[in-house]
Amino acid sequence: MLISQTVPAPMNLRQLRAFVLIAEHRSIRAAARALCVTQPAATRSLRELEQSLGAELVRRSAKGVELTPYGEALHKRAVLILQEARRAQEDIDQMRDGEGGTLNLAISSSALTVLPDALAAFRARMPRVAVAFHEVAAPYSHAQLDAGRYDLVVQTEYDGNNYDGFARTTLFTLPLVVGARADHPLRHATDLAELRDLLWLMPGNTQTPTNLLHLAYASRGLPTPTDVIPCQSIAIALAILAKSDAVGFFVRNGFHRELVPHPLCVIPLAHPLPAARVSILTRAESPPTPAAQCFIDCLNAARAAA
Repeated sequence: MLISQTVPAPMNLRQLRAFVLIAEHRSIRAAARALCVTQPAATRSLRELEQSLGAELVRRSAKGVELTPYGEALHKRAVLILQEARRAQEDIDQMRDGEGGTLNLAISSSALTVLPDALAAFRARMPRVAVAFHEVAAPYSHAQLDAGRYDLVVQTEYDGNNYDGFARTTLFTLPLVVGARADHPLRHATDLAELRDLLWLMPGNTQTPTNLLHLAYASRGLPTPTDVIPCQSIAIALAILAKSDAVGFFVRNGFHRELVPHPLCVIPLAHPLPAARVSILTRAESPPTPAAQCFIDCLNAARAAA
């Protein structure tokens, strides 16, 4: 005699959406509010998901709801699944009538020279796509791109080759200068060798073997300076430069535009420096949505016309 067994239903997007919100709010009640459902309905979705997977995903604690190791493993993939489902729907909507969907972008300030024209062209071509801009803040922006929450990232890159798994194209390159306070004792220096013992303020990851400072000094056959502070913020860099003998790399055009009226100067080096580049990053394993590809095309067209 055969005994019938109940086979758990496969997980679905409704369950994943409830789980992700529970994980992010650390509260079933808050997740239910975000879903516009009752708390028992959110709990039921979670229990159905746990049953289908055969694993406990969350536990209650004094701090609210905490993910189990199984929940931690599922969360990243669940976010990606939901974002890909959104993209799939938006692909269809945008291919059908150019309507609907959102475009989430993280943009470096170095791209501001082409952004206004690119945005105007994009809105003319896809007027009903909602656009949201975010500031680039690695590694957070990379994590958001990897999770599918950002459609693309436009960032300034100072290092050599990158092996972070993202697809990237160079939008344009940027000449760099060394900046210092206007009355710096080495303000007339013509070679990096004269600046080696100073404090350097550096964008990017100074631990990368091919970082900008290493490239600049290696091209002169010189050892890399050792007194280095990573500094992503221009405001912080300006404050330090204005009150110290520190020096730092800046984009030439941005230096003159952004630093006036600060009493700073460009050190007149007699040799070239490595160039920074503004790159467009997308997820390698997921093609851009029609809206994202359109914005990329508009960025390239704005650069070509500049």
